[in-house]
Amino acid sequence: MKDFIALLVEQSRLQSIAINPALDDALTHLDHALAGLCAAVQVEFHGPYVGVETPLAHQMVVRQHEWKIHQPAWSMKICVAAPEANCRAEWPIQGVSRLRKALVVKALPAFFAGFAEAIKQAGKQDTSAGQRVLELSRRFNS
Repeated sequence: MKDFIALLVEQSRLQSIAINPALDDALTHLDHALAGLCAAVQVEFHGPYVGVETPLAHQMVVRQHEWKIHQPAWSMKICVAAPEANCRAEWPIQGVSRLRKALVVKALPAFFAGFAEAIKQAGKQDTSAGQRVLELSRRFNS
């Protein structure tokens, strides 16, 4: 299989993103990778907005989500951004609509740049998971 990060980096730089099974597969792999990285660093981060209805309706958020009832776990999910929603997780990155999927892929460079900065500010950049997030930020933003 082609390196899923390379595919996402490439797609994030294109004017028109190809929404297809390969992209879905890459986003699924990224979701699983992020679950492990987020659990290891445990740094909350409110990333780029990816709202379709209005730009600020949904946001990429790293925190301890209760994605499965009574099983909170650290991960990145697309969340309702309204303050009263308390960052309620709506979708994993591969589970969003076609229109939002393009917004998510375009937001990945900003997401990783911001998440890497949050990890540095938390003093966790020297952990193996922190180093991996910094490397992902470099790949998406080079």
